[in-house]
Amino acid sequence: MSRRDLLKWLGGTGLLMAGGCASSTTTPSPANQPLSAADLIATTVSNNPTFALRVAFLNYPSTLDPARAGSMEAIQVIYALYDALVYIAPDLTPEPLLAAGWQEAPDRLSWTFDLEREVRFHNGMALTSADVVYTFNRLLDPAVESPMRLVLGFIAQVEALDEYTVRFVLSAPNEDLPLLLGIPSTGIVPQGMSTIDLTAQPTGAGAWQLASVVSGESIRLTRNPNYWDEAFSMQFETLIYRYFPSIPAQVEAMLAREIDLVPDVPPENLNQFIENPEIGVQEVPSGRYQAIVMRADLSPFYDPRVRDALKLCLDRPAMQERVLAGRGTLASDQPISPIHPFWVELPLPPYDPQQARQLLAQAGYPDGLQLTLLTAAIEPGMVEMAYAYRDMALPAGVAVEVITVPPDIYLADYAGRAPFHVVNWGLRPSVDETLTAAYHSQSPANYSHWNNPQLDDLIVAARSEPDPARRAALYRTSQELISQEGYTLIPCFRPVLMAAHKSLEGFSSHPTGWLDYSGVHPVLSS
Repeated sequence: MSRRDLLKWLGGTGLLMAGGCASSTTTPSPANQPLSAADLIATTVSNNPTFALRVAFLNYPSTLDPARAGSMEAIQVIYALYDALVYIAPDLTPEPLLAAGWQEAPDRLSWTFDLEREVRFHNGMALTSADVVYTFNRLLDPAVESPMRLVLGFIAQVEALDEYTVRFVLSAPNEDLPLLLGIPSTGIVPQGMSTIDLTAQPTGAGAWQLASVVSGESIRLTRNPNYWDEAFSMQFETLIYRYFPSIPAQVEAMLAREIDLVPDVPPENLNQFIENPEIGVQEVPSGRYQAIVMRADLSPFYDPRVRDALKLCLDRPAMQERVLAGRGTLASDQPISPIHPFWVELPLPPYDPQQARQLLAQAGYPDGLQLTLLTAAIEPGMVEMAYAYRDMALPAGVAVEVITVPPDIYLADYAGRAPFHVVNWGLRPSVDETLTAAYHSQSPANYSHWNNPQLDDLIVAARSEPDPARRAALYRTSQELISQEGYTLIPCFRPVLMAAHKSLEGFSSHPTGWLDYSGVHPVLSS
């Protein structure tokens, strides 16, 4: 079922969760007929109006402006507050959302999107084509400093054909345009609202609206009573995002029933939840990954022999076991995962400390190498990866000093700047975005600063190629080039691991990790 079909089947219910509320009760139907699932849920909620869902995260988001969002914590809140033109289904295909439909022009240089009518923002203003035009002009404005600016740089113009029809004019074709218009960062905002406005009062057209914040501690959302999609008219009131200083604090709160959902469970804590009869765990394959980045423009990494030596210091199966408890999928230093249609299986680089020693000696380091590796507890696994690599590199004569810094300082001062550091990437549904954001030479998120004109050309050519076989061939070459010559160590792809109390039913994890609450409801007592 599509998102909309599922919601219609549920009769317009949304996410329902008994967060410490009274037990459920039901009321007989007028004709003494058995109630449908939708009627049971609706009656349960009407008798318990204080239903709330409490979700745990590690780091408080630095912004709630969609155009400027980068961290997963920010994206999760934005995904609830703002609707985009397109919904990305769990199979990574685009479906209508604020756009009721779309059509590509025969010359492939423009796309026309028809908008849903009767959509209103949280402030009561009607959504029109002018808001869509404003949203994308803002994303493309250098002054806004959006991480999406380069990814969407092929958009030459966005124009309103009438009140509910928008045309995207492209400088070159891009087969991934619908997918790119489903990214949370492209959530539609009211025309005229600035970053200051959206920071003070985030205003979207999503199913949730901001109620209150306690800076650094919690963000409380309430359901949008005027949400445009009648099939998604939720019947509970509150969604609470809580922020904890550490993973153990999250686990303790979950076991104590102070929270209801942990969306990113570290594998080392998984058994604590699996062994609890009141908690269920979901595991979904994904393309998320954590990586060790070398700055290609700095010594000693700009010497390819040093780069290759440090790759040989990585024991991938051992890293997968140590950081992911054997879960996930091994990777060969390129970012396209097996769940993507254009994934290519490449040979895994070996773990060979002796050959690494030889390469370092050839590069002028016969006595080994001393390096500082920076990391932060931004997401589970980032600190563990740094220490695991330190131990693996030692037999090659590489002495790695691991330094862990606070997440906010790391993001502000070190990510993309430090010569040697650990990064975290979420799954990008679009292969074009995956490669453009992390590897194009002009991308601000190209943390390795690797400038490869051949790869830039491959990325541009692949996004414009209409023939699937030729496009696959271009992506194969891109993946081979990144694997062999790139400056990023990617040992494995991480699955989505979520834990929820079993009083929550119907939740389905999305491979992006985005929290999509459609069709979720409380377990109904008999």
